[in-house]
Amino acid sequence: MQSRTYDTRFTTNFEYINAELSGTQKFTILYTHGFCSEPWGRKPEEVKKWCLQHNIPMYRYELAGHGSDIARFEETDINIYKAQILEIIDKYIKGDIVVVGSSLGGWLSLLAAVNRPTRIKGVIGLAAAPDFTIDHVKDITPAQREEMEKFGKITYPGQNITFTVTKRLIDSGNDNLLLDKDIIPIECPVVLIQGMKDSSVDWHKALQIASKVQTQNVIVKILKNANHRLNEDADAKEILSALDTFL
Repeated sequence: MQSRTYDTRFTTNFEYINAELSGTQKFTILYTHGFCSEPWGRKPEEVKKWCLQHNIPMYRYELAGHGSDIARFEETDINIYKAQILEIIDKYIKGDIVVVGSSLGGWLSLLAAVNRPTRIKGVIGLAAAPDFTIDHVKDITPAQREEMEKFGKITYPGQNITFTVTKRLIDSGNDNLLLDKDIIPIECPVVLIQGMKDSSVDWHKALQIASKVQTQNVIVKILKNANHRLNEDADAKEILSALDTFL
């Protein structure tokens, strides 16, 4: 596994397959994972298989403070994640890019398309969660709000992991909101895949994104029995079908 230190001074692991574009390859897939997740699970593995099958380069990476860098998680925020994906686009990938993002990665993919319009030729959002920090603030209790103000974070003890949301994450989310705008200036094709049984992202959010992006080339796939992870066989089939639209 290779690692890279970004301009934000966070060092994380990444994989870049088939990095040299041939004459028949028109774009690179850039995969960004979700909040408190990683780029090595089933979804990115399915994307990797598709890339190998079609001789398409792929870059997947750990977000700052995730995976091998988890010890620094509380130092990260949306601005750092955005700087990381933009640096990858600017420094480490040549040519056109189709961004594939899961949850938080979907938010970052949309931000990448807004900020690098000449490089991003397509967006695939998998349970894309733009502005999720706003949604989170709406759901916290008065006691949790007090905890946030006092300690700068909220912790949610779980069975295998302590889930943490920091005040700096929430504040930085306000710097990068997309759905508060009448139009999101994205003109490339967009495919959104969303499960109706997603307990983390309301499935109506996919429709909201579709209505706000500037492009007329939008496909929304609502999967009635899918959850937030989109890890079942039927979900994987839809993800591969979305990738096929960019061949």
